[in-house]
Amino acid sequence: MNPLNLLYLFNYNGGWISMVPSTYFMRKVFHFLHILFLLGVASHTKAQIDTDRVLITGRSAFYYEDYVLAISYFNKVIRVKPYLADPYYFRAFAKYSLEDLKGAEKDMDKAISINPFQASFFRFRGDIRSKFGAYDEALGDYAKGLELSPQEEGIFFNRGLVYMNTKEYQKSVDDFTEVLKIDNAQYGAYINRAISKLQLKDTIGAVKDMDEAIEVNPLVADAYRFSAIIYYETNDFNKALDRINEAIELNRNDAGYYMMRGVIRYQMDNLVGTMSDFDQVIELDPKNTMAYANRGILRVEVGDVNNAIDDFSRVLALNPSDLLTLFNRSLLYIRVGQYREAIADLNVIIDRYPDYPDAYMARSQAYSGINNNMAAGRDYNMAFKLEQDSRKKGEGNPDKKQSGNDGDKPKKTRGEKDDDINNHDKIAVLDDFGIDETEVEEIDNLRGKIQNRNIVIDLETVYGLTFFSVDSLINRTRYFKTDVTQFNQRKKFGRPLIFSNREAETDGSKSLEYFTTIKEIGAQLEQTPNDYEQRFIRAILYGVVLNYTSAIAEYDFIIENTEDKKIHLFAYFNRAYIRYKMLEMMQTFDDEELPSNLLSKPLTSAVIKGKTPSGDEVIKQSLDYQLIERDLQKVLEIDPEYEFAYYNLGILQCIRKDYEGAIVYFEKAIALNPFFAEAYFNRGLTRIYLKQDELGTLDLSKAGELGMYKAYNVIKRYGMQRELKEENETK
Repeated sequence: MNPLNLLYLFNYNGGWISMVPSTYFMRKVFHFLHILFLLGVASHTKAQIDTDRVLITGRSAFYYEDYVLAISYFNKVIRVKPYLADPYYFRAFAKYSLEDLKGAEKDMDKAISINPFQASFFRFRGDIRSKFGAYDEALGDYAKGLELSPQEEGIFFNRGLVYMNTKEYQKSVDDFTEVLKIDNAQYGAYINRAISKLQLKDTIGAVKDMDEAIEVNPLVADAYRFSAIIYYETNDFNKALDRINEAIELNRNDAGYYMMRGVIRYQMDNLVGTMSDFDQVIELDPKNTMAYANRGILRVEVGDVNNAIDDFSRVLALNPSDLLTLFNRSLLYIRVGQYREAIADLNVIIDRYPDYPDAYMARSQAYSGINNNMAAGRDYNMAFKLEQDSRKKGEGNPDKKQSGNDGDKPKKTRGEKDDDINNHDKIAVLDDFGIDETEVEEIDNLRGKIQNRNIVIDLETVYGLTFFSVDSLINRTRYFKTDVTQFNQRKKFGRPLIFSNREAETDGSKSLEYFTTIKEIGAQLEQTPNDYEQRFIRAILYGVVLNYTSAIAEYDFIIENTEDKKIHLFAYFNRAYIRYKMLEMMQTFDDEELPSNLLSKPLTSAVIKGKTPSGDEVIKQSLDYQLIERDLQKVLEIDPEYEFAYYNLGILQCIRKDYEGAIVYFEKAIALNPFFAEAYFNRGLTRIYLKQDELGTLDLSKAGELGMYKAYNVIKRYGMQRELKEENETK
């Protein structure tokens, strides 16, 4: 539409139609308004291009699995245009990838509130809720998504997975059937429908679906694996072996495939092949305890006792709580004459299984081996008594001693989590032949799933004012205070003054540089002793070189000798900060080990009201948390909106174990600064400690969103979805 037409409509609707000026003036007005309009369009377009570019950059970072960086870009778009749904949607994806499920759900709530007509939004929120076990809510989202898009195959597929988790297998079959009506090349739907049919005892249908999956895509190794599972479950071991061989041909580096083939070969009495497969599992996964345990049992069967003991010992080194393997090793120790080692193992077994007669019988043999006949007789009698009691109660286990194939029956195996001591000599198989996910222990940088990184979890520490900082946040929004900005504008020092809770450590060369600066400032102060800003700078430098007594003396001098409220605020705030740092350092040393610069007298010659406190007096005061709190309260008297003082007070309350009081202070800090990542992090940790898991998880999610990447590690280890997942697994 022509801009002039827009102006005409605006004028008409604005009631200006009767106030038409002269033709010349009208042309000038229209010309001026037209320029303004075009400028407005241009500036709007520029802003639109900028946000689009940032959104694209964020999606690119997400593509390269740089999830933390992606979140920072989406944050920027949300701050400029909070009315757009897509940035929340993409940010939810990034949080989901970092296993911040509650944070992802919250973002999807916002995206849906902005645009409730996107089926994909409901589908993804359903996926999130399904991940932490909120199946009813997930099903509700999927139903809403299907109302908006009845042919959305992704919703049918994911809802089918939920029905599998809730063991509603017929509904699962129905949903995967709908997927295949829309796209009959979806091999994943065939696989999942086959598994569901197998649970419904429809073996013929399951086999048919697996064959269809392989026909649709013959290059998917897992299709052959699942097919092998079905044939194994129906005792058709030849076909099971053919299928798992096909899977291995496609993927030779999956230890789970070799584990499964080993079990299949075991059922076919191919012990050499079974042993070879277990060897391959160990080569691919040297910490696979099941492979060592199974290989040890095989070695017992072929009489290779010493190597079997070695395998069992490897299992116990990796998993000392595997008592079935411990019992197997004790029996072998008896066979090779290591009776005392056998007794040590059997003591643990009997402590855990006090009613197991075989353990007493084995220990009786071991005691006999060291000629302790009294103990041997006692254990023999106990074994006999327990055996008789078991027979009377009809609790004998007829399968316990069974071995071999007994005709066409498959050999007995046990599940990976089976802790029945009667099954100690059975080969273990993965539950449902699943493939374990190995957790990444270390990540070199902040890309990828940083929630798996090993991190020491503790409260974020106190804030102070400094010139030297090592920031711990990614793409931080710089914390701002007007008085600090004004201080920096006066350019009293070569670096800007900033708020930091990560003051940079000094090395030897830097320390010499700071000592030189301290000396230069001292020379200036001899000429102008009331230059309080220079004293404040010198106090910071004293703190950096760990001369805390001199730093506190400077802050004392400022507080005692000037009425300037702004420099007072700085001095009170940093005196509390230095006292806290001194206290932390004091707690790491014994009295005789204290660094000399903590005990020395202040290096400054300044006298505070005619008295310079000794180092011992300063230390004694610094050990009192009340002094730190008093200084922070003074800061708040001067400026009640100083969020960093509230934050530091929250940490003091945590140290005093007043966690409810700490939350109050953190809340005040967040109310004053909604981007205060460390305050969210500390409040989240405190809430989780108080068992307020949902609130704590949301706080940690916000901290991660603001750039504190280690929050995602805490969410995974202690957050709400972890407990929901464990609760669901228990059910």
